Amino acid sequence: MNFISTFIVWTWLLGIALVVPTALPAGGAQKSTIVYRETKIGSPLIALKGFNLRSSVSDNSSILTRVKIGTPVHVLQIWDSAENGRWLLVNVLSQKYYQFFNKRGWVNIGKY
Repeated sequence: MNFISTFIVWTWLLGIALVVPTALPAGGAQKSTIVYRETKIGSPLIALKGFNLRSSVSDNSSILTRVKIGTPVHVLQIWDSAENGRWLLVNVLSQKYYQFFNKRGWVNIGKY
């Protein structure tokens, strides 16, 4: 009887020792898709409101085009400035006279 109880205890401990490390960060558990989405800078975003696409990182720079609501926007680079706030270099697909053009420009998303 003692042998059976010892066998059950050791089997249970071995099972726990093999299963628990997979839930730990170094044990091979997969990263959540939310974390992967936050670190992926090239993923397309949808413009929730209209904005001006500017030629440089300045509020006084010239406006290249006006981006409409619902336009897919690809973020290429992030620029942090203490005096002007956070800017994004974006690529948008714009249409003029039945032709499509890729336009790159800067968008101010405000102070951080």
